[in-house]
Amino acid sequence: MSVALPVEIEARVAAAAAALDLERPTITELSGGVANRTFRLRDRGHDYVLRLAGNAAAGLGASATSEVVMQALAADAGLAPPLVLADAAAGLVVSRYVAGRMPTARALQDVRMLRRVGAFIAELHALKLPPGLPVVDFGERAAHYLERVTAAGHDAFVERLKPELALRRAALPMPARRAPCHHDLHHRNFLDDGARLLAVDWEYAGPGDPAADLASCIGYNAITGARAEALFDGYGADGAELRARVAASGWIFDCLWFGWNAAAALEGLRPDPEEQSRLAARLGA
Repeated sequence: MSVALPVEIEARVAAAAAALDLERPTITELSGGVANRTFRLRDRGHDYVLRLAGNAAAGLGASATSEVVMQALAADAGLAPPLVLADAAAGLVVSRYVAGRMPTARALQDVRMLRRVGAFIAELHALKLPPGLPVVDFGERAAHYLERVTAAGHDAFVERLKPELALRRAALPMPARRAPCHHDLHHRNFLDDGARLLAVDWEYAGPGDPAADLASCIGYNAITGARAEALFDGYGADGAELRARVAASGWIFDCLWFGWNAAAALEGLRPDPEEQSRLAARLGA
């Protein structure tokens, strides 16, 4: 191997390389999220991306089954890299490498890019839902994270969030429809090859509320004002009803994000403390 890795990670990468029939792959670690590690594997004309789920992933709500089904659905529509290999028990997903670049946070403030992102999300939401996958409910997940945090010890701020979250969930009607949603559309999870956008890291994907998916994209990427309008323009939404639902879902998403970070910290992961402070301020700390 061409990079020094912890023994456990090295063994998992080696097992994936063997399953792919790679003899002496060049291995490059790619930037990834807080909970997972991602590698590019190249050997004899083969070029793959291997994502290894961290030990805390399942406890934080990631679903290996939903990830594979949803990425395959999106890949068939040209919205995700093609899947090559998936082993839920081993916590690994291998995709074909797609040349492109991750948009920067600044790029996600460009109205032209945001129209492209909106069009991408609309195309994803128009796909036919695969059967049998559990629905992803942001409010329910946020409540679960908050309960985990308070079960680990007293947290006055989280205790204040819990009844507010319950009130906001009760005030939000059931969505008119469910759609295939990614639920984690941070700029780091997009790939731009110049002609099209693709999304990676489908571990939180599944049937969900289209407005919640839009709200997560807006929240993650700090999209406001005219930039939010560009996103909606790309999505093709001119109804005030959807915008109102997205706005109402924004606080719930921030609560989910804050709760995920706090639960991840309990798992020994290291979310960004400045990000957590910003979220607390948005939630009314």
